[in-house]
Amino acid sequence: MSSLFRGPYFDYVMSQEPLCSAEYFAHGSSAMLFQRDGKLYRLTTDGSGHNFLSEQSASGNLTVVHVIEDFGAVAPNDECSDEEYYWLAQVEWLQPLDPESHQGMRLKELFSELTEDDVVFPEQREQFIRLCEDAVSTHEEWGPLLNTLIKAAKYLSELDGIVDANITNVMIRPSTGSVV
Repeated sequence: MSSLFRGPYFDYVMSQEPLCSAEYFAHGSSAMLFQRDGKLYRLTTDGSGHNFLSEQSASGNLTVVHVIEDFGAVAPNDECSDEEYYWLAQVEWLQPLDPESHQGMRLKELFSELTEDDVVFPEQREQFIRLCEDAVSTHEEWGPLLNTLIKAAKYLSELDGIVDANITNVMIRPSTGSVV
């Protein structure tokens, strides 16, 4: 297993339900995915991102992953145990968007218009939001996704957190073919 996290708190989380007999599936920059009994679990150290996805899913936003069960903060983060936590949720299965497909290429082009390097830092957020708002009218097919990016940028605290507008974070919902 390629592990993004290490330490006694991580080991504790992995020894508890529902992850105690789960298999590693994949990981990103701040989250690991595990599968067990046909279910997919997302473990992350990004509390803001976890809470944003959970709240947006609960409110019916179809351009975020559906959170089936939010376990919340399950243990202190091994790297910053005084301030941060591991967050766990069961999420729906999605399919990757092929970045070389026609749809993937168009979305990569749009993201390059919105950011310099896919990452939006706090001091860049205001401009990013304006660019996304402008793009909603010129890229109607991406309107729901752009509106979610705007919500994500506004959700973060003023001085902390980044928006990761990267094609690798975009998936396809198999049941509808919609971009998430």
